[in-house]
Amino acid sequence: MKRIKMIKARFFLSCLTLVLFLVMGCASGGKTIDKNQSWEIVKKEVLAESLQNKIVYISTEPLKAGQAVKSWKHIYKVPNNLQEAWLFFVDDQPGANWEHACRYIFVDTATGKYKVIKASTPPDSMENMKKIFSDTR
Repeated sequence: MKRIKMIKARFFLSCLTLVLFLVMGCASGGKTIDKNQSWEIVKKEVLAESLQNKIVYISTEPLKAGQAVKSWKHIYKVPNNLQEAWLFFVDDQPGANWEHACRYIFVDTATGKYKVIKASTPPDSMENMKKIFSDTR
């Protein structure tokens, strides 16, 4: 009788463990969009008109919703409708003195949705960005 109770208890614990792993997998949202996939989205959907004469940077890590990104003149925030996002910074006029056209692009790591913010100065934290594209003809 004790042996049957032990077997039932082990079976129950095994099933419970399996259910917890399945729930944790679903809660994480499944796959996330990595740097390369987000760069493809930016190239195809935001910079489709031209990559000519642009420099593009990406954050080294995704940023959380509401996280502040400071520039010389403004504080931009990761949109709250994006849980976590890659930040792209596009210099539209490389070589020109600052205050010129540039863009902050936030790409959601779960959905690929993005938000583009037009700006005129770079982020203060360029050391947390990596150059991923440069065409300065």
